[in-house]
Amino acid sequence: MQRIFALVLLAALSLIGLTGCGNKGPLFLPPEPVEEVPAEVETPADSEPS
Repeated sequence: MQRIFALVLLAALSLIGLTGCGNKGPLFLPPEPVEEVPAEVETPADSEPS
């Protein structure tokens, strides 16, 4: 009885280990985020300072 319990436990743990997180395919690192630099707003040159 104890041997059957050990085999069932081993099988269950093996299945849980094989399923992982549910991801399929090889593991990979996510791409690094690309920083977007906002375009600088130029003030009109013809405006006179007050």
